Amino acid sequence: MTVAEMIKKTRTEANMTQGEYGAKFGVSRQTVSSWENGRSLPDLQMLIDICNTYHVSLDKLLSEDKEFVEKIDFYNKYKKAIRLVGMCLLAGLLIFAIVFINWKITERNMNQAFEMNAEKLGFVKGELYELEKDNVRYRLPNQKLPFLKKDFHVKNSYADFMIEDIEISISIYDGEDFAIEFNHFRSIKGCFDKDSNIEIMENTLNEKENIFYTENNEMIEDVLKQLLEIHKNVYRR
Repeated sequence: MTVAEMIKKTRTEANMTQGEYGAKFGVSRQTVSSWENGRSLPDLQMLIDICNTYHVSLDKLLSEDKEFVEKIDFYNKYKKAIRLVGMCLLAGLLIFAIVFINWKITERNMNQAFEMNAEKLGFVKGELYELEKDNVRYRLPNQKLPFLKKDFHVKNSYADFMIEDIEISISIYDGEDFAIEFNHFRSIKGCFDKDSNIEIMENTLNEKENIFYTENNEMIEDVLKQLLEIHKNVYRR
């Protein structure tokens, strides 16, 4: 006798409708109908309750219904797999939540620190942060910490000024490298050593521009050093 046959037999012998039988075990009429038609199965605990109620030998029933035993084994393995996947997903969500919360705290602190440092130096916030001082226009990008990153994508600073009819543009990249452009064309590139001394690595200036640079070296490097000081102050945490 199969489990489906046993359920139908015990119900009919008790002169109960499917609804009454279901109510006895806390399930719906549709569930009992599915059991009897073999479309679904009661779980093992429910089967034990049914067998105990109607004095049916569970051991004998399971020995006769091998298909039910196989399905129960499959469902148990399936449930374990689902439970494991659920636990992994939950653990993943918890880890992501912790990382996200930490990032949000870092984002708020870094964005606020950058804005406060820039404003303390006198920068005015617009599309960029800008400061006019001693005929030099200093500029900073409007920084926002990227999603789940620990630092800004780029940490650059800029200065623009004129000497005679030459436009000088200075850029500092990540506080280490710099470029001094003449009329947005040829340039001098270099880096700062650990003591913030200037080291020139590349010079593409023509002869006239090199003479001009030599004559105005002190002023140009003063602006470069001032920009470096701004850079250090604004990007400190």
